[in-house]
Amino acid sequence: MSDGPAVVLRVSSQYPLTVDPGAYIAHQGNVRQSFQSGVTFRTFMGEGGGEAFQIRFEGDGLVYVQPSERNTIAGDV
Repeated sequence: MSDGPAVVLRVSSQYPLTVDPGAYIAHQGNVRQSFQSGVTFRTFMGEGGGEAFQIRFEGDGLVYVQPSERNTIAGDV
């Protein structure tokens, strides 16, 4: 389910992709996913505006994201 029309992003070996977990819908193809921490000293001190975790995709395929974030099962990740 998407909040708005899905956006399709290509992943290739030369161009890995990192997306916000709240925007992720699905993926297809030969892609590997892993969680990547975006926590830096600035975010730890409350000064950063980025997400604490992101999903990194590598390989060859497509990733579908929605244009606006939704709440994840765990709340704000």
